[in-house]
Amino acid sequence: MNGQGKPVLLLGCGIFRREFTLLPESLRSGFHPVFLDSMLHMEPARLDLILKTALGRTDEERVVLAYGDCSPHLPDFDNQARTVRVAGCNCCEMWLGRKRYGELRKEAVFFLMPEWTLRWEHIIKDELGLKTRELARDFMAQTMRSAVYIDTGVIPVPTAVLEAFSGYTCLPVEVEKTGTEHFIIALETALRRVRERV
Repeated sequence: MNGQGKPVLLLGCGIFRREFTLLPESLRSGFHPVFLDSMLHMEPARLDLILKTALGRTDEERVVLAYGDCSPHLPDFDNQARTVRVAGCNCCEMWLGRKRYGELRKEAVFFLMPEWTLRWEHIIKDELGLKTRELARDFMAQTMRSAVYIDTGVIPVPTAVLEAFSGYTCLPVEVEKTGTEHFIIALETALRRVRERV
C-alpha cells in the first residue's frame, strides 16, 4: 500500500504532457507521471487494451487516470480499488472546467488543444480522412460553427498554424486563454480520492 508521501502513478493522455510541467511542484511531486500518445484517442479499443494491461501490472500501486471517455471501459476503471479517474468527459473539460466547457459545447465549437493543434494536418487529413478542403469543409459545416484554441500557456499561440487550420476547414478560430486552476483541482481531487481508497 502506498504511503501518503509516495508518488502515485499518473497514467495520462499525452495531450497533457507539457501542461503537467505548468503545475505547482507541490502537486507534481505527488505523481509519477506516464503519458501515452494522444493519438490513441483515435483507436479507443487499442487504448482500452493498453490501459487494462498497464493497470493489470500495478496491483499494489495506486493509479490516477487522466483520461476522459476515450475508450469503452474507461468508466469501469474508476471502480477498481486502487484506481481513480480525473473528473471530466474529455481533456478539454478537464482543462476548462465543466461550466465553461458546457458553454462552448452549446456553441458547437471544434476544440483545439496545443498538442493536437501542432499536428492538425495529420489528424484532419489522415486520421479523419478529410483529404481535401472540400471534404473538410463539408464535414465541419454539418456540426460545427467555429473552432476554439485552448491557450493553456504552455506554448505561444501558434497563429500561423491556426490560420492554416481555419483556411482548410473554413472554421473561424477564437483563442480561449485559460489558466491551470481547473486541472489543478481535478488532479488534487483525484489524488485525494485514490489515497483514501484501501
